Amino acid sequence: MIDTINFRLKNVSSYPTIKNQYERTTQTGRTDMYINEDTGEITGSNKIRAILHHDSDNIMPLSKRDSLFIASSHYSVSYHYVIAKDLIDFNFAIPKYLYGTNILQFIQYYDQTPQTIYKQLISFVKTFCKKHFSDPVKMTDIEITRLDFCYNQFFPSQYDALNYLEEQKELLTKYARSSTNKYKSWDTSFMYVTGRYSFKVYHKGTEFKRNDRKELQKKNPTGENLDHLQSMADRILRYEVTFRKSQFDYLFRQHDLHKDYIPHNDAYFKVLAKTDKAYLQKNMDFINRGKTYVLKDNNLDHVLNTREVVFTYKLFHLLYEFFWQKVKDYQLKVKYSVTDVIKKVDALNDLRDKITLDRKELRRKNSFNKPMIVTLTLLSQYYSLDELGKSGLLPRSTFYHYKDKLKQVGVDSESRLSDMPPPALDYQQYKFYFGRHHLK
Repeated sequence: MIDTINFRLKNVSSYPTIKNQYERTTQTGRTDMYINEDTGEITGSNKIRAILHHDSDNIMPLSKRDSLFIASSHYSVSYHYVIAKDLIDFNFAIPKYLYGTNILQFIQYYDQTPQTIYKQLISFVKTFCKKHFSDPVKMTDIEITRLDFCYNQFFPSQYDALNYLEEQKELLTKYARSSTNKYKSWDTSFMYVTGRYSFKVYHKGTEFKRNDRKELQKKNPTGENLDHLQSMADRILRYEVTFRKSQFDYLFRQHDLHKDYIPHNDAYFKVLAKTDKAYLQKNMDFINRGKTYVLKDNNLDHVLNTREVVFTYKLFHLLYEFFWQKVKDYQLKVKYSVTDVIKKVDALNDLRDKITLDRKELRRKNSFNKPMIVTLTLLSQYYSLDELGKSGLLPRSTFYHYKDKLKQVGVDSESRLSDMPPPALDYQQYKFYFGRHHLK
């Protein structure tokens, strides 16, 4: 469920042992630094990217990039130590950290509810801190800056998965049509990017063969059967949403999560306007400006001064619901049979017959011409409704009348249809093939 996470340790200088731990260089790390443009020399024994001030020979360290080696996996955790800002950014995929591949998911076997996933996520971050920091750290100094949600949908075969993906691409014009959204599609994937989040769907088998499989062939500490992983990945379409901090801010504001910190009503603000305008401004800044999302709350004064809020379950649940709605938006509808349409029309006409006889006009408005509806529904599975309208098969006014009727039956011009029912959006197949990894 959770894939990539970005979080940071702030106030690194308040943890001297950790500061020393992450300033050390490794053979695989990369060190960038500025040099004297006249001599080409580096003053002193710089270990990190730094600026040398020519007038004073003072060195200002900037940043260092490196990675943590994970003994149980081929995977490594990259980090960026921004010395000038006194923080360390970590960026990695949790399933790859745990298992070496994100065919395996970050879920619990018996419970995949959002409450459980949230608790599992927070527990993971705390465990990571204990394992990779040489000193205990305050959870008020751990900030989440990005979170990726994901889901692996299993199909009967690779052929079915790729066919389904091709039909899904047509939905891009419906759900990513804003001129500000950048959307692209390739042979085995498509994605679109907004200012607050990114959404993509891709064939997992193609991606696994290109990336993770090659790495697992070099190092496979858990002894995975790579042919089995490949055969499973070939049947999977993977959905991912990357939530940036701007989306955290958007949902926080849209759902008025400010009320968990300050009274958010006109009476409160009117009192402050008369008694303490400076404090009123702090409140308004807190409401209208971006936040920092940490793992533990602080006192209210600190919250208002820094706009540091807790990454709560309420916010997580909003992200969770947003993600699943995106996944559901890209599920295809199954083609209708003649029997299916007749049942739907009969049910709607039964509702019509319950309308009293003295309301003839209303009864007429709610009537459905069964032969015409069945014919148009079957035609719509081969041609879009808009194409049927342009064909001249029906007068324009009659076409729009029936277009509205078809919508009530469940047929619309923007639906994408499939010969196969969409696979269930659950974890039953995943647990069947990979459940042993979660029962250890």
